[in-house]
Amino acid sequence: MEFFKKHPIIKTLVQMVIVFFLLIAITLYGLKLYTRHGKAVLVPDVKAMALPDALRILDREGFRYDIIDSLFIDEAVPGTIVEQTPAGGSKVKEGRIVYLSINAYSPRMITCPKVADMSMRQALSTLESRGLTDIKVQEVPSEYPDLALGLQYRGETLEAGDKIPAGSTVTLLVGNGMPETYSDATFEETPQTTEEAPLTDESWFN
Repeated sequence: MEFFKKHPIIKTLVQMVIVFFLLIAITLYGLKLYTRHGKAVLVPDVKAMALPDALRILDREGFRYDIIDSLFIDEAVPGTIVEQTPAGGSKVKEGRIVYLSINAYSPRMITCPKVADMSMRQALSTLESRGLTDIKVQEVPSEYPDLALGLQYRGETLEAGDKIPAGSTVTLLVGNGMPETYSDATFEETPQTTEEAPLTDESWFN
């Protein structure tokens, strides 16, 4: 104490260091309480559950939820959960938001664009921009090669503005640069039989 009385500046510095470390300790302890360090809960697995059942379980376990997407999958039951984030069984903080995607009751419909008289590349780009990605290309007789002539779905010709389910397979008709197709014709040649009179010289018989 006598030393600090003789050196007040050193006393002040020591006090500042002590206060600094106390503040750090209080801050770390407060963060530990705020973030619940070391405490985690398991996310319930609600995939393939009906939406009301899934929400009831999440509420009971203290989770918040948000429905972020609606998909249509033929193999899944309509109205059920098809994706969740975080996945079931993950360890997270209590009160974490669980993001859900549900299976729609009917597929999303896509309006078909006009592709006739476009280049094949442009037609493919136009279809993909509308969400039609499963595209088959079929060549048909046409004077102009790589020219889009039309669109078909399940064998039926589509017009601009027609609606089909998202994810459908469509067929793009493209010209092959041959205006006409020729089948191998079979020509039957009529054999020319020439009846040649026997060359006989009557002088031999005389």
